[in-house]
Amino acid sequence: MKTVINVILCACAAALLWICVRSITDDQAIDEKIAGRKKVVIARLLDIKAAEEAYKEQHDTTLYYTDEESQETRQATMGAYAENFDELIAFLKTARFPEKISKEGQIQEAAQRKGWTDKKVANHIYQLRKSGMSDAAIRERLIADELPGVWMDTVWAENPIKFLFGREDYPVDSLRYIPFSNELGGDFLEFELSGQVHYKMGIPMNYVMECKAPFETFLTKAGLGPIGDNKRKNMSVYEEERGAYPGLKIGDILNWNNNAGNWE
Repeated sequence: MKTVINVILCACAAALLWICVRSITDDQAIDEKIAGRKKVVIARLLDIKAAEEAYKEQHDTTLYYTDEESQETRQATMGAYAENFDELIAFLKTARFPEKISKEGQIQEAAQRKGWTDKKVANHIYQLRKSGMSDAAIRERLIADELPGVWMDTVWAENPIKFLFGREDYPVDSLRYIPFSNELGGDFLEFELSGQVHYKMGIPMNYVMECKAPFETFLTKAGLGPIGDNKRKNMSVYEEERGAYPGLKIGDILNWNNNAGNWE
């Protein structure tokens, strides 16, 4: 009888040990799955960042404001981000990207304040040439644009999508979608994309953008199970309690942060 009891106790101990080991390994597996999903979403956010910064290189916005001291109307020109995915994706499908620029002359400070960069000048010259304007006429136009003596000879990327993303078959139309979000049922959800001018004391300082996805959209119960879902809830609560965004994002619509990711 004693032998039987010992065997039963040993079996129970072995079962408890197996349950403990299984619990630890399952927990580690879920942590690895969460980390893997975050890595995929971060990669997509970095692609969006690259696309937005390419967009900004070729798009400007001009704003007028009143100087408080002189009460004069002043002008500020700066690069602008796409504020929605329709606009951004349309740009990616039609844009040209300068792969190599041979530069002549220097962009003066006054022109820089108006938003001129090497890439914008290169694209400006390209557009003027495309309209049929001669190089001599373009140089005259550059003088009028406060770019005297500046010239750009440009080698354009043969495959703009490959140049920007490193692969020519990049699914541009899917840029807007949050990976794994279709597990919530139905279609993929979109990242929240926004952009606006950042003002300081009534003066337009720069254009800011933000793109984000809450944890709940890609760390789903369907994909991670009950334990993973509980971990996701705890992650969200932790971020909210410390005043941070409960998800992954690049940029900040309220403050310029050079489009940094909140995971960095």
